[in-house]
Amino acid sequence: MQNMSADPSRLVSPAEPFTLLGSIPDVVNCLGVPGSLHPQVADQERAREFAVLDEIGSPFCALDRHGRFTFMNRAAETYYGLPRDILLGRVVWDLFPGSMKSLRPACDDVLATRRPAVVEADPSRGSAPITLRIFPYQDGVGVSFGEWNAQRRAEEVLQESQAQLTALADNLPLGMVYQMNDGVGFEDRRFLYVSASCERLNGIPAKQVIANPRFLFDLILPEHREHVAMTLFEAHRDRTSFDAEFEIRHAKTGEIRWQRIVDAPRQLPDGAYVWDGIQIDITDHKKAEEHLRLLVNELNHRVKNTLATVQSLAVQSFARFSSHSDDAFSRARHAFEARLFALARGHDVLTRENWEGARLSDIVRQSFAPYQNRSGGSDAITTTGPDLRVSPAIALSLSMALHELCTNALKYGALKAPEGHVSIAWSVSGDENVPRLRMRWEERGGPAVARPSQKGFGSRLIEDGLSRELNGSVHLAFEPTGVVCAIDVPLS
Repeated sequence: MQNMSADPSRLVSPAEPFTLLGSIPDVVNCLGVPGSLHPQVADQERAREFAVLDEIGSPFCALDRHGRFTFMNRAAETYYGLPRDILLGRVVWDLFPGSMKSLRPACDDVLATRRPAVVEADPSRGSAPITLRIFPYQDGVGVSFGEWNAQRRAEEVLQESQAQLTALADNLPLGMVYQMNDGVGFEDRRFLYVSASCERLNGIPAKQVIANPRFLFDLILPEHREHVAMTLFEAHRDRTSFDAEFEIRHAKTGEIRWQRIVDAPRQLPDGAYVWDGIQIDITDHKKAEEHLRLLVNELNHRVKNTLATVQSLAVQSFARFSSHSDDAFSRARHAFEARLFALARGHDVLTRENWEGARLSDIVRQSFAPYQNRSGGSDAITTTGPDLRVSPAIALSLSMALHELCTNALKYGALKAPEGHVSIAWSVSGDENVPRLRMRWEERGGPAVARPSQKGFGSRLIEDGLSRELNGSVHLAFEPTGVVCAIDVPLS
């Protein structure tokens, strides 16, 4: 034995190549020496076997029934850091009592059952832990081992990450995490994973939901089921993400709660798809939205009442000064009332949109409504521009400015003449980060106009007030063919 291991390569002929496949136990089984061979032939075959094992990169050693080394390859010699001649014939658990505690009972079990075993053990020196593969070999056992290294550490990191994610998903206070398969028909889909927070959120244990997903769907209130089912079906068919809100009845408490599902498909390395999703309780959010909606409606109601009160005060305040419709007081009263109406119309548009903004076309149409159709049924005003939304500040400021332009055109400009016409056009310019609204009012066909000697309230509101309120520029020109007003303000 010792002579063989001193120079095993001399027993292998260069003309006898071999191919090494499988693990060390597989190789040993393939190279096992039949007992019926002539002793001299058997010794030659065994020498060849040891030569092959000596060239394997993984450490390997053979032990007899008492744990004594009968053979070790070069990799094992390198691993232990001792010459094999010193180790051969010695008992392994006597040599390394601290690092081989799990080896001896495993060897005894393999000798008794003749079945291979895999155990984990501490290293014999300060290196990474090792995995021992023990299998029947000759009259004893063969042991191959290798360091865990990166693969083992990666497995541990993965296990720890999975444990952390599971703990996070199971303890979500307002939601649950789940995963569904996508390799079957829509009706046959099943949950692959449901976090333990499912029972707290819906009143049904996660195991029951995995066994039958219908338990969850049946909790959805009837008025939401068709919409949810169609949304899920279309997303499954097109493999697109979806976001749905609906009400459910808690399985245990019977309480009706608002839920939101956000789900998206993910392709696996083998080409199959799964759905990763989260279900969130949004009941508090819905209550806050409803409360805000009530506040906005109450505010809108009070603003309209306030405007009506101001209008009534104006009528009562101005009425006693004069009863003639063409004197200065009556004209002032009518102008003031018209401006209040213009402000109220702007508020009406924003009220319909919950004061989140308004479509510019709605603002323009509402402002022009009292002046649009003149005698003869022709359109006095035409509008062109893209459909876009503007902020409440822009909506109110433009409502007042357009009212002043219409009033001036009706008194002195294009709307005074039957053949007169007003065109208004708008566009968006600038980049995506700083878009700007450009609007142009232009009159044609009316009487010749000239710049007034004094700037009236309407001109000051248009030029000074609009540019100041919207941080833009407004240019009012009194051309001979009619008034032209150019507005340039930022949209954001």
